[in-house]
Amino acid sequence: MNTRIKHLLFLFSFFVFSCSAPQPKVNVYDLAGTWQASEGPILYEAWHIRPDSSLHGISFSVNQADTLLLEEMRIDYVEDNWHLFVHIPDEGSSEETAFALVKQEKSSWVFENAENEYPNRIIYNILSDSTLYARIENMRGNQQKEFHFKRI
Repeated sequence: MNTRIKHLLFLFSFFVFSCSAPQPKVNVYDLAGTWQASEGPILYEAWHIRPDSSLHGISFSVNQADTLLLEEMRIDYVEDNWHLFVHIPDEGSSEETAFALVKQEKSSWVFENAENEYPNRIIYNILSDSTLYARIENMRGNQQKEFHFKRI
C-alpha cells in the first residue's frame, strides 16, 4: 500500500473515531405541552406555540371543581434575546414582568430580573421528554421554591 493511501486511511479513521455522537438539542419550544406537578398541590403549567412563534403559557391549580388561574406567561424573542414575561391576574394590573434570558445550557434556561421584588430568577430545566424541573428564587439563591412536573 502506498504512503498516500495509508495517510488517507489514517485521516479517515481519525475522523470517524474522534467524532462523538451529536447531543440532542433542546430548545425553549420543547416546553410546549401540559405539565402537572408531581408533588405538592395540584398545579399545572400549560404551554403552546403561537403563530407569531412566541410561547404562551398559563399556570393554574385545580381544587375539586374549581380551577384557579395563577399566572399567564409568555416566552418571546425581543431585542435580540429571549424573555419570559409573567402576568399575575390577581394583582389588578395588565402589566407583565419581564425576565431576560441570562444563561442557556442544553436543556436549561435561566431568566432574571434584578428589579423584581420576588422572584428575581426563574429557572426551567427539561430533564427528559416527560420531566420538567422549575425553580423560582431571589438573586442570592436562598429563597428557593422548586416545582417538579410530569408531562401529561
